[in-house]
Amino acid sequence: MGLSLKLPKLSVFSKEKVILGLQISKASSKVALLKKEGDTFILPTLPFEILLPDDVEEAGNLLKDELLKRDISNVTVVAGLPPSSLFFKAIKIPQVKGEELKDAVEWNIREDIKTIQGDTYYDFNVISETDGNLDILVVIARLSDIDRIKQICDYAEISLSIIDAEPVSLINLASHYLINQGKEETEENICIVHLDKQESYLSFSHKNVIVQSLNFDSIKYESMSPDEREAAVESLVNEINYFFLTIHEPKTIFMSGDSFRFPEIKAYMQLKFGNRFELEDLDPVRVLNIDYSGNTPLGIYNVPISLAFRGFLDD
Repeated sequence: MGLSLKLPKLSVFSKEKVILGLQISKASSKVALLKKEGDTFILPTLPFEILLPDDVEEAGNLLKDELLKRDISNVTVVAGLPPSSLFFKAIKIPQVKGEELKDAVEWNIREDIKTIQGDTYYDFNVISETDGNLDILVVIARLSDIDRIKQICDYAEISLSIIDAEPVSLINLASHYLINQGKEETEENICIVHLDKQESYLSFSHKNVIVQSLNFDSIKYESMSPDEREAAVESLVNEINYFFLTIHEPKTIFMSGDSFRFPEIKAYMQLKFGNRFELEDLDPVRVLNIDYSGNTPLGIYNVPISLAFRGFLDD
């Protein structure tokens, strides 16, 4: 199973299915199970996180044990690759089809592949067609990172169906929300600030995908004093401001991940941005209309939930 890239504006049909979303980092894994009955999404079990050892066999066996504890088996699995494992590139080529299209893509990314250490795998998606040209988004991944995910799933005895790019899965989740709200025509850009203890980043989509790493570590943030926290968020705001010096600004920035653990981050950022952006929580309960009344905010598990949601987009 190689890398699979699926971009927004796809429909979701009414078919009962259960999908496991798997976010695997170097040190841990977040897991979410999503079921669809008609037009309703259900969490058959609560999302959870486990620490992973370096050894892939041990990691897979640990994951298998945790799944068995929750009676999770015979499910479709969608795993994600983080931005540090990926390289995105937007290209424009004359309108061609079939093997000519594949050859043209490979010719345009040949130099990029040379800059990445180790063997690589790539996938691409045609974003739009204008004036006889194709706008294409290409994502390149290290084969070693793909193989690690496959090996962990093999030892966990789960059947891996799709490996997707985590930032794209979050964009799909936000796009689904905008479509359901009838806002897809007025919101030309999608921007998501995802905060995590492993890897924080900004995802931006406008006919292509740009991913910017953010210097934010939620583990360090949790142990900071109030003044230190304010300085950390100030630094985050400055990074976002710098990003938008050269990119057309969105109307809304969606907040994702550990911003749900620390609501003051969103409040302080909104104060700093003023009327420039509207900050909105990318809350999967609201986005997918999930019946949930637990105390843990599900936005912490946006990546595995969005990966599970990705599994429904091919139906």
